[in-house]
Amino acid sequence: MAKANIIVVDTDISWTLLVSEMLVKEDFEVFTANRAADALVLLDARRADAAIVELNLPDTDPISFFEQLIQRHPSMAVIVCTARPTIEQAFELGRRGATRYLTKSITPDCLQALRQAAAEVGQRPALEQRATAPPPARGRGLLMPSVPGFYGIISQDPQMEDIFELIRTIADSTANVLICGETGTGKELVARAIHEASNRHGKPFVAMDCSALARELLESELFGHEKGAFTGAHERRIGRFERANGGTLFLDEVGNIDPAIQAKLLRVIQTRTFERVGGQQSISVDVRIVAATNTPLEELVAQGKFREDLYHRLNVVEIALPPLRERGDDVVLLAREFMRRFAQQNRKDVRDFTEAALQLIRRYRWPGNVRELENVILQAVVLSKSPLIDVADLPRRIAQAVETLPESARLADQLGEPERQIIINAIRQHRGNIKRAAEMLDISRTTLYAKLKKYQIDPDAIR
Repeated sequence: MAKANIIVVDTDISWTLLVSEMLVKEDFEVFTANRAADALVLLDARRADAAIVELNLPDTDPISFFEQLIQRHPSMAVIVCTARPTIEQAFELGRRGATRYLTKSITPDCLQALRQAAAEVGQRPALEQRATAPPPARGRGLLMPSVPGFYGIISQDPQMEDIFELIRTIADSTANVLICGETGTGKELVARAIHEASNRHGKPFVAMDCSALARELLESELFGHEKGAFTGAHERRIGRFERANGGTLFLDEVGNIDPAIQAKLLRVIQTRTFERVGGQQSISVDVRIVAATNTPLEELVAQGKFREDLYHRLNVVEIALPPLRERGDDVVLLAREFMRRFAQQNRKDVRDFTEAALQLIRRYRWPGNVRELENVILQAVVLSKSPLIDVADLPRRIAQAVETLPESARLADQLGEPERQIIINAIRQHRGNIKRAAEMLDISRTTLYAKLKKYQIDPDAIR
């Protein structure tokens, strides 16, 4: 089988060389250009099965260049990989026929996505066959644009970008991490991102829901047990700590751990050793712990339900995940990505949302966060009878909840006023009480403090 030909078009020479070398190793024929005009001349002279292009080139308009590629070479797959992605451009190019739309970055996620896109090009029918074949309907096999993300976490929100940067900073350290946030905000995704970004990424990532088991079963699950340790222990069992040796152990809902197990967990963190239930042999492990909770552990410590020394051992680095309602346009970005995935999985010709449906998605508070959004979009895709998801395809409770939203000082609803002034008014109204001001604005205290820093607001000066 002949090698597939790919042209890489970008002004960034280092990036072009990196991608070219990667593709050559994957057995592709590669040629390059650093200007739109040069790329079009080369493509007129030699065949290409795919183009990997940065559309933001100095000698052309992005949409115009894309149109020329599609019109002059209709059978060529166009993979857009840009350093300046926008949601609008992603979906505009998706409608016009882009195979993929990727955020350019020297990360495993981006490079793997490029490899996958190139592999799919290599598996396509021959050029002559493709040129005469009718184009597939969108949603039935043709890839919609991929979206900006970080190890599977989809976001363009500045708060999430700060979290991504924090993950990059701490990834290779041995520090334990505590992830806080409401249910459904994606705490396990963040834990996996920490693992994948670290030098432990080739080792096991083992997850454990600490709220799902009784004390006796939880102890056995974490530390394992010996044969005959208790009734029903018919053979030795390896626990999660041993399975995660060399890698990462994710303890979800860690606040639900029984106090007796908390003591044993503290000892493992301090000594890196433990014994299986019913055993006497000391077992050494090298495990990084990433814990998560939707109930602030400091509150459980104050109530005497969680050991303070264990809290400090787990909370070496804290990551506070914002709820979906505080992540701006991420809700639309995620909704469209879930729509794309579920349309492909269910072989539905679903391409986008009506503007009315998007407005409803933006205004709804999403108490179940990303998990709730994902379930809602799956239902909408399955039930939709047209290429556009409309209000009627969304659960009725969402429209009802939006209709009953009170008039308030929520930041998301005050589009006509500068955000800074809204914050100042809220703080003034509550005489400098940050907690009450955050509640009034319907954002977390962490988010409010970040905005105070962003706008250089001194709450003491406006009481």
